[in-house]
Amino acid sequence: MSLPLEGIKIIDLSRLLPGPLCSMLLADLGAEVIKIEDHMGGDYIRWFPPMRNKQGINYFPVNRNKKSVRLNITKPEGKEVLLRMAKDADVILETFRPGTMEKLGLGYEQVKEVNPSIVYCSLTGYGQDSPYRDLPGHDANYLGIAGVLSTIGTIDGRPVIPGIQIADIAGTYNATAAILSALYGKLRTGEGQYLDVAITDSAILFQILGMAQFMFSGENPKMSNEVLASKYAFYEVYQAKDGQYIISGNVEEKFWQDFLKAIGKEELMKDMYADEPRQSEVKQEIAEVIKTKTVAEWMAILKDYDVCTTPVNNYEQAIKDPHIVSRGLWFEMDDPVEGKISQFGYPVKFSTYKPGWRTAPPNLGENTNEILISLGYSEADITRLLENKIV
Repeated sequence: MSLPLEGIKIIDLSRLLPGPLCSMLLADLGAEVIKIEDHMGGDYIRWFPPMRNKQGINYFPVNRNKKSVRLNITKPEGKEVLLRMAKDADVILETFRPGTMEKLGLGYEQVKEVNPSIVYCSLTGYGQDSPYRDLPGHDANYLGIAGVLSTIGTIDGRPVIPGIQIADIAGTYNATAAILSALYGKLRTGEGQYLDVAITDSAILFQILGMAQFMFSGENPKMSNEVLASKYAFYEVYQAKDGQYIISGNVEEKFWQDFLKAIGKEELMKDMYADEPRQSEVKQEIAEVIKTKTVAEWMAILKDYDVCTTPVNNYEQAIKDPHIVSRGLWFEMDDPVEGKISQFGYPVKFSTYKPGWRTAPPNLGENTNEILISLGYSEADITRLLENKIV
């Protein structure tokens, strides 16, 4: 069955996250993604522990359905190879610091000379024109700049770094959406364009409601003192008898009423929006009730009520959760070298297309000869490039 991006060629010069995840989502949709890796060691994520056998386990989930070319783009001959590849490419994705690709002679304007319709996406921490453009950064830095960390933490005001990547994943999806939009524009007009995607800008999306409220009131949100941050008992985490937790997300009165009915505490309905210290007393009363049964017992009771209450799954529980299983969100694939490798399913269901895993993540430089031959290089040319450590 054909996929929507079949025939689209993407040159991916990104490393780690979020670039490789962005290109993997596009590869899942059928694009031919050629992963350009440096001559010395390739994508750093290949060698990050824990190691499976020969490669780091984190490499596999974000590099399926790709080809790998080993190429030294810092040398003139390497640059020539990439520009030849760019002539018939649709997209270039890169994650270097601003100005790096231009210095190499491979920036947007330079690539545009050989391919005027190229869609060129630069995915960086702070964007091309920010005063922070030259600074390095990671997920927590972007969340800090965007204001997100100021709302995640303990009630005493100490920020807590989330155990997952938030800004990076938001950047992934914004870059993916931007590339798809630009490809659609190219289909209509024949023109490509340059995309400047900043991960910090993507993190702002998580603040859309809180920031709107701040700009209206001028008051900074306080940790554990907002509707969606444990201010009220109806939006709170409670520990069960087995030490596990459930989350009450019963923001609407009808759901909160049913939840209280299920746990035998209907009299607390009148205190839904009570101020302190009464609100803490309500939380304590509910906490004492929840501790009388296990999470499984509460879920069995609550299934007969219309409530927004779910377990707080750990990873082991999450991969066995009926929703995760039914949607095929985690599965194992066979890698010819590494054996069984966990993969996640494409997160959108199509009525016609079946995006997802088709081929295992490539070994470093696995497709170099194949791509060079397709570009018109002879066997003698390839031997010379190998000897000169260009590929």
